[in-house]
Amino acid sequence: MFTKFIISIIFFSSLFITFGADDNFTPSNNQHLAVEYVLEESGEEIDKKFFKFTKDVENINFWVNDAHHNVNKVYKKLLGSTSLGQLSFSSLINDKIARPLFNIDPRLGGFTPFNLVIYRKLDNNKTIITHILPEAALDILKISNKEVRTTFIEMFKSLDSEIEKTFKATKRYTKIHGFAKKSMMNFEIPFEKPEDIDDFFEEFQETFERAFEQKGYIIAGFYDMKYSLNSEDDVLKGFDQYVVWSLCHIPFSYTIFDGKKPFPQAAVFAPCSMYAYIKAGENKIVIGMPTLSAWAAALNITDKAKLEKINQLDTEIPSILKTLGAVEI
Repeated sequence: MFTKFIISIIFFSSLFITFGADDNFTPSNNQHLAVEYVLEESGEEIDKKFFKFTKDVENINFWVNDAHHNVNKVYKKLLGSTSLGQLSFSSLINDKIARPLFNIDPRLGGFTPFNLVIYRKLDNNKTIITHILPEAALDILKISNKEVRTTFIEMFKSLDSEIEKTFKATKRYTKIHGFAKKSMMNFEIPFEKPEDIDDFFEEFQETFERAFEQKGYIIAGFYDMKYSLNSEDDVLKGFDQYVVWSLCHIPFSYTIFDGKKPFPQAAVFAPCSMYAYIKAGENKIVIGMPTLSAWAAALNITDKAKLEKINQLDTEIPSILKTLGAVEI
C-alpha cells in the first residue's frame, strides 16, 4: 500500500502545479513577538502551579492538546547537559473560537494550537511564562482578513487575564525584529480521486509520519481540526480533512533553546505546527508551516550554530515533503 500510495501521488503531481501567494501582504504596526510574564519565584512548586493552570484554563475554553513537561531533563538525558532549570510546552487551543475561523483562512493552522511556554535558566532564578502574540502570528501567516484578525486577537485576552490573576508577575514583551522574506512553507500534493477519502487520508497520515520519523523528527502532537476532541460539532463542513501536526527535532531544539548561548524565548514557536487539509471537492492536500527562517528574522538570531540548524531544517523539511509527491507553491 505504501509504495502504491507514493507512486500514484508522485505521478499525478507531475501533472499539477498551481501558483498563488499573498506577496502584497503588509504586516501590521505591531512591534512585539511575544508577551512574557516574569515571576520572581522558582522551583518545583511554581512549575506544578503552572502545570495545574494549563488544565484549569478549560474553564475559559482553552484546552491542552499536548503537554511536554520538563524538556530540559530530556536534554540532560539525551545530550548530556542543560543550561535550563525548566522548559515546558503546553500546546493550547480554544477551538470554540478558533476553528470556525478556518473556514475563512485555513492558514491559521500554522499557529493553532499555539504554545504556552514556561522556562527558567539555571543561572537566573526568574521564571518566565510566555506565548506568541496573536498579532505577530497573523503577520507571519500573512493573514489580513479583518474578521479573522479581530476574533483571533480577542481570543487571547481571557487567557492573559487568567495568567495575570493567577501569577504575581511583571509583564514585558519580546520585540519582533523583522520578517523573513519567506515566512511560510507552502506545498500541495495532488492525487487521483480515491474510493474513500477517509481511508486515503489515513494512509497519507501514516506515510507522512513515517517519513519524518525516519529522518529523526518526533510527532510531538496531533490535532484533528475537523473532528475536535472537545466538540462533536463539525464546524469545517467545507473541508474533507484538516489536521495539524506538532513537529519536534531534539538536536535542533537543544541548539536553539539550550546548549551554548541558550535562547529559550524562541520556544514560543515550538513545536512547529504543520497543517494539512483537503477542501471538499478538491483533489489536493494543502500543507503549510512557518519557516524556521521566520524564527531567525523575528528574534534576530545571528549565532552561527543556530543559523546552521535553522537552514538545515528549512532545507530538510521541504525535501521530505517532496518525497511524498509535494509540489512547492
